[in-house]
Amino acid sequence: MIEPARIQAALDILEQVADSLSADGASADVLIRKYFRTRRYAGSRDRRAVTGLVYQVIRNWGYLCDQTAGDMRRMLLLSLSETQDSESLEALFNGADHAPDVLSDEERAFVSEAHEKLPHHDLNYPLWLEDRLKMRFGDNFSDELARLNGRAPFELRVNTGKGEGDKVEAFLKSEGLAFEKGKWAETALILDENPRIDAWEIYQEGLIEVQDEAAQLAVKLADIKPGQQVMDLCAGAGGKTLAAAALMDNKGQIYAFDNNKYRLKDLKPRAKRADARILQVHLIDTAGGKRKSILAEHEARMDRVMLDVPCSGSGVWRRNPESKWRLTEEKLTQYCRIQKNLLTEGWGFVKPGGRMIYMTCSLFVDENEHQIETFLAEQKDAKLVSYRSIDQGEGAPELKSLSTLPECLALSPYSHGTDGFFVAILEKSA
Repeated sequence: MIEPARIQAALDILEQVADSLSADGASADVLIRKYFRTRRYAGSRDRRAVTGLVYQVIRNWGYLCDQTAGDMRRMLLLSLSETQDSESLEALFNGADHAPDVLSDEERAFVSEAHEKLPHHDLNYPLWLEDRLKMRFGDNFSDELARLNGRAPFELRVNTGKGEGDKVEAFLKSEGLAFEKGKWAETALILDENPRIDAWEIYQEGLIEVQDEAAQLAVKLADIKPGQQVMDLCAGAGGKTLAAAALMDNKGQIYAFDNNKYRLKDLKPRAKRADARILQVHLIDTAGGKRKSILAEHEARMDRVMLDVPCSGSGVWRRNPESKWRLTEEKLTQYCRIQKNLLTEGWGFVKPGGRMIYMTCSLFVDENEHQIETFLAEQKDAKLVSYRSIDQGEGAPELKSLSTLPECLALSPYSHGTDGFFVAILEKSA
């Protein structure tokens, strides 16, 4: 594809993204894959270039919408004008086959005018979330938001259940891939680029999984031991389930539940690849009150319950920038209601002396500290355990939290180099 054709492709996709955002439909990555599925002539470089253009606009969606009243062509023009001069824009919008129409006089005038960015435009966040973000970040507000606007690194978890860390590192070096070890989780490897790993020998052998270091650390803080009974109540695709299995030496049992068959469908083949033989994977059918009956046999039996609840996803804006523009007050309230219900439900499965580990990839106090404070006020048999009490290993660096509750861990991209993540450890009285 020539460059003007890439611009037109980005414009076509952005029109779909705009419709999807307004209707709360498919995400941008889904729309991009669907677009190129019917355009086999586009090579990998074309797909990368077009995807980059699309996400360049998405990251600045609020500012661009404010300036253009949602005119997608002007949004793309304004985004391109930050790196392209007027002559280059004319060459891109040339009206040739597969290229965008020629610029109108009104569009030329629009691009040539100064477009002032307000602080929330420059840092790319919805203005209605400003108080919540400042509450979390304080004096580091600008630095934290700037880092949230960057690209997330590509992070791997070494499957210690197979004990092949040296083989993984040797393979990466043989492929000429630069990487560094995680600071907070010894199983984490952080790469400088985003490779395709499904054909790698170490992936097919189950020696690695893709997982952010924050999530790996959260499972570590669960302090899971071989022989325990463990529940992952919102297992999703099973990343934390498999990380937990690697700590258990195939001794004990892990019960992985989720109510979404599409999220859960890959867990069994992933578990087989990882040689995790202690998993029981269950789809929860919520119709007709079946959820309670399916889970009833596990009441007060679990040594550990991992509760990675549905949330705003504000901590992973680097990976999913469009989610900040999809979030509304109503959705945030709904997430908080779901979280509160799951905390109560999950607590019923914890046996006396056991623990529940509450996790979110959210930056907001509403979904984190406020939920824990409310829970503790209602559950008199619950106490908060400090994350600092979990052995981090010899020589581990000091892990400082951004949380307003000193026992809880709140991480961020700027302060810790991870996704934004929150962990609270709750123990039931024996």
